[in-house]
Amino acid sequence: MKKLIFKIFILFAFFLSPLVSAASNQDEAIRLLEEQVRKINEQLAEMKAEKSKEAEEKLPMKSSAENGTLAFATNDGQFKWHFDSRVQIDAASYSGSENNLSNGIEARRVRFALKGKLWDDWKAELDLDFADNEVDIKDAWMAYTGLGKNTEIKIGNFKSPFSLEEVTSSRMVTFMERALPNSFVLGRRLGAGITKYDDKWRISGSLFGQELGDLDESENDESWGYAGRFNYLPFHNEESLWLVGVSYASYEPNADADDKFRFRARPETHVEGERFLNTGKVKFVDKVNQYGIETAYQNGPLIIQGEYINTELDRFDGNANASYDGWYTFASYMLTGEKRPYSASDAEFGVFTPTKPSGAWEIAVRASSIDLNDFNAGVEGGSADEFTLGVNYYPNRNLRFMLNYSRIDHDEFADGDGDFIGNDDYGILQARFQVVF
Repeated sequence: MKKLIFKIFILFAFFLSPLVSAASNQDEAIRLLEEQVRKINEQLAEMKAEKSKEAEEKLPMKSSAENGTLAFATNDGQFKWHFDSRVQIDAASYSGSENNLSNGIEARRVRFALKGKLWDDWKAELDLDFADNEVDIKDAWMAYTGLGKNTEIKIGNFKSPFSLEEVTSSRMVTFMERALPNSFVLGRRLGAGITKYDDKWRISGSLFGQELGDLDESENDESWGYAGRFNYLPFHNEESLWLVGVSYASYEPNADADDKFRFRARPETHVEGERFLNTGKVKFVDKVNQYGIETAYQNGPLIIQGEYINTELDRFDGNANASYDGWYTFASYMLTGEKRPYSASDAEFGVFTPTKPSGAWEIAVRASSIDLNDFNAGVEGGSADEFTLGVNYYPNRNLRFMLNYSRIDHDEFADGDGDFIGNDDYGILQARFQVVF
C-alpha cells in the first residue's frame, strides 16, 4: 500500500512540475513587462519635457508672477515688462466743522502702469491715472543704466528728488494721505535727472521745466528749476537701520504767472478737497527756494519717521521775502511682526508679504503741522496742526484695508483766502480699500 501511494505521489509531481514552472515563468514575464512599461513611461516623460521646452523656446516671451504682479520677459532676457497698477477707493465722514463739508466716497486713484527693461541698459515706465474719468499722465520716462554700477540717467516726466514721503509710492505710504507739509513738494516735472547709489548712500538730482500739460501762451521762456536729494545710512543691519537725508529745490514761477506764486494746502483727506490754507498769489516772486531734512529709524516691525520742510519766496523790488514751513513725525508698528524692506536704490521703505495666512496688522500715529503765515511779508495763508491714528490690515501682498481718524486744528487765517470760516476744528474718519496688481 505504501509503495502504491509513493508511486501516485511521484506521478502527481511529474505532471504538476510543468505547471509550477509555467507559473514561475509567467511571474517573471509580468515583472519584465512592468519594467519595460516603466522605462517607456520615463522615456515619454523625457520626450514630453523636451517638447515643452522646445515649444517654450519658440514662444516670443514667457510670463511669470513677480512680487504679486504679472511680468512678461523674452527668452533671451533682453526685454522685460511688468504691471504696477492700483485701485484705491476712499470713503470719508467729517464731524464738528463750521463749514459745509460733504461726506462721500471716491475713486482716489485708478492707476495703470507698465514698467519695462529694454536691452541691457535701458528702462522705461508709463503710468496713467483714470480717476475722475479723466486721463492724467503720471510717470512717462526712459532711463539709461549703462554708465556704471548703480547709476541711472532719466529723461521724461517723473518725481523731483525731494522728500522721503513724496518719493514713496502711494501704494506704500503708511497713512491714506501724505502729511500736511507735502503741500510744499513739487511732485512730478518734465526734465532730466541722474541718480547714483550704494549700500549706505544715495544721491539724486534733476533739472526740470514746468508741469507736464501746463500750457503756456505768454510767449515767455518756460520756467525751470533744479532739485536734489542725498541720503545716508549711519548704521544698517538685518534688524535695524537709521536713515538721514537732506533735500533742496529751487525753481521759478510758471512763465505765465506774471511773477506770482501761491501755496495752498488741504487737510490730510481728499474726498472733501477744499483747501483751507491759501496764501493767495504773492507778487514779485523771482524764485522759490526749498530745503528739507528727513530721518527714519527702523527696528524690526517698528518705524519712526519725520521730516521738516522750509520754503522761501525770493522776491524782488525791495519786497520782503515770504517764508513758510511744516513738519511731521509718525510711528508705525506691525503687530504681526513683519518688517518693511528698505530699498537702497530709492532710499525708501517698500512692500512686504504677510508672514501669516491670516494677514498682517499695522497700527500708526502721526502728528503734522504747516504754517503759511508770514506777517512780515504780509501773507496770512493760515496754519494747521493735525493728529492722526491709523490701522492697516493686509490680507496679502496685493490687498490693503486702511482706517484713519484725524483731528485738525486751523487758525483764524485758515479761511481759504476768504472763502471759508477760519479757526475751524473738526474730526475726519476715513477708510480705504486698495488693490495692487
